[in-house]
Amino acid sequence: MSDSTFEDYVRVMQDFDHSMFTLRANLSSTKIKAAIKSVIGGPVPKRGFCDTYANKSVAWMSPDELLITVDGPESVVIYADLQKALEGQHALLADVSDARAVFTLKGSHGLEVLAKLSPMDFHPMQFKVGSFTRTRIAQVAGAVFRVDAETIVLICFRSVQQYMFSLLCDAARPGANVF
Repeated sequence: MSDSTFEDYVRVMQDFDHSMFTLRANLSSTKIKAAIKSVIGGPVPKRGFCDTYANKSVAWMSPDELLITVDGPESVVIYADLQKALEGQHALLADVSDARAVFTLKGSHGLEVLAKLSPMDFHPMQFKVGSFTRTRIAQVAGAVFRVDAETIVLICFRSVQQYMFSLLCDAARPGANVF
């Protein structure tokens, strides 16, 4: 599948050059924290946030779950390094890359596009840069990460990727802007 892109007052792009891993473990364990930091390059993020280190990001999903995203070809090495670092610990590491679709919204009105589709408060004072949360986008479960003032990453199940792309494009179509 080729990259899908739509552009009007917000640019909507589907991204394919990434890998995603779910890590389930006791995130308060010092051994688990050390294993994550040794491979990813930084600590476990705070609740409701996603931290980025070079081409890797770590998102807080729940008290015992992280979503780790790696861009580019080094994902196989990162996954193997995480497995090795977690050896002997009560943890589950799974590659969920094939089960997820990723979209990027670019532009100063990205939060407005999402606000049309979700019951969540996307006001910039509530959904700050670095924030990561799970929500509903229309009828679809999704996760949203505010990378910077003009970049938002949305993750959903691959089985609904075309529906999600259509929703985002419709909310960003010509004349659909609210402000």
